[in-house]
Amino acid sequence: MRYANIKKEKTNGVVYTPTVMADYLSLEMIRYKPCNSNSTGVIRVLDPAVGKGELLISFLKAIKKICTVKIEVVGYETDMAICKETRETLSNLFPDVELSIRNEDFLKAVEEQTTGLYDYVIANPPYVRTQIIGSEKAQKMSSKLKLSGRIDIYYAFIICTKSVLKDDGIAGYITSNKFLTIKSGAAVRNYIIDNYKIHRIIDFGDTKLFSASVLPCIMVFSKGKTTQRKEVLFTSVYQASKNQTDGNITNIFDAIHKSGCYKTPDDKRFMYQQGVIQSVDKDCLWNIQSNESPKWLSVVESNTWQRFFDIGKIRVGIKTTADNVFIGNDWNGDKANIELLRPLITHRNAGQFLPNNTDLWKVLYTHTSVNGKKVAYDIEDYPYAKRYLSEHFEQLSSRKYVIQAKRNWYEIWVPQNPESWKKRKIVFRDISEQPQFWLDTSGAIVNGDCYWIEIYDHVIEDVIYLALAIANSRFIEKYYDVKFNTKLYSGKRRYMSQYVEQFPIPLYTTELAQEAISLVKKIIAEKKQSLIPSYKDKLNDIVDEIFT
Repeated sequence: MRYANIKKEKTNGVVYTPTVMADYLSLEMIRYKPCNSNSTGVIRVLDPAVGKGELLISFLKAIKKICTVKIEVVGYETDMAICKETRETLSNLFPDVELSIRNEDFLKAVEEQTTGLYDYVIANPPYVRTQIIGSEKAQKMSSKLKLSGRIDIYYAFIICTKSVLKDDGIAGYITSNKFLTIKSGAAVRNYIIDNYKIHRIIDFGDTKLFSASVLPCIMVFSKGKTTQRKEVLFTSVYQASKNQTDGNITNIFDAIHKSGCYKTPDDKRFMYQQGVIQSVDKDCLWNIQSNESPKWLSVVESNTWQRFFDIGKIRVGIKTTADNVFIGNDWNGDKANIELLRPLITHRNAGQFLPNNTDLWKVLYTHTSVNGKKVAYDIEDYPYAKRYLSEHFEQLSSRKYVIQAKRNWYEIWVPQNPESWKKRKIVFRDISEQPQFWLDTSGAIVNGDCYWIEIYDHVIEDVIYLALAIANSRFIEKYYDVKFNTKLYSGKRRYMSQYVEQFPIPLYTTELAQEAISLVKKIIAEKKQSLIPSYKDKLNDIVDEIFT
């Protein structure tokens, strides 16, 4: 099982908050809701996932400097030992604050209506994906919260905040930045737009503020509705590779309200962008629109003829859910006679224009097409494959979701359409710093660490070659950053279908387009990766000229 050996902290989604981040969020919340005592002369503060109390410590230190009224604090923590430790820590630090650190599940407390209302809600909720929550529990949670698609548990915390926040209260959340720009985050984004007034978003991208592999963001909001995108301030911070800097900073937050490239004492450089949210329309991704973005994108749009979704359907590769059984590069010896082995394209084969064929893997592919329908092979007809798969019966048959779907125990979970592999396709790597798109006509199967474009039959070859020129250009890197502005660790981009399908294609009959097409044809005809750099500068210049 994929998550069988992960640590307790990871399983529970626990990611403790750096002090500098907690301090910043506290000040932002107080800036949007200055400390004024309410009618009862009491300020109520909630942390629904208190952990070791880092957020409450920062918040109480900040608010006590400017406010003298009585403060009541409530925190929820499901781990009894941590709950006790946090209660003692906060009591020692703030003896005059009325504390209630509860060894309870916040989401359950909301359901039972035992939480009360608060002036300030500050939170860094757990990041637990559907796979870890469990599909049954996730489905119940989705139904209860009226969400569709895959969910992370922090979605539930964000939604339930409406039940505990006073009408004039303010909330500050630290979460993964994934929900800003993934399709499955649309439900929670739509909920936020309809139920909260967003004041500020800070996307910390690949800054590695957490030791965990979480790319964080901050969101400050209150009750209401978000209708004006220009009222939602948006800051983006990502690692940069440029040598030139606009100044030195001691930590990420020193330049949080600035634009430009700044260097930290450990010689890391970070690029800061300031702007507003690109759109608050339903189902839209939440990206930054910096001051210079609209004009540049407008010029690109004026030179766009089609988009990548016009030339083919973008699909993700196969998902076996048992790669150690189905996938490998050592089908030798006793395994050499196994039937149903097919060539497999993986991230190891990624390259620009041409694949890297030095590391060839195969997959035991369990599906075929009969009368246009996808069906699993009957392994009784393939004795060597049957014997091999039977050796892994315990692992394969333990995949309950396969059995529940009334599938055979030996099947690949997501085989895609077996008929599609023999068609021409553009394959590209899921995660990479530079785009890596190449043409495949070999009939090989594509693994789940890559995507592919199943090219429509009517699309002519010139358009395919032009699409390759665009996809592998420095222009598309800038286009990705300006339009989608979402990077992972170390400057890597994630080339998901929802982004790639929006890539522009110029009219293929123009002189410049034909020049680009000719160069790509030469690269593919020569089949030598070593020669590609000699064409790249010229191709980059042509594509830049086409669009800008």
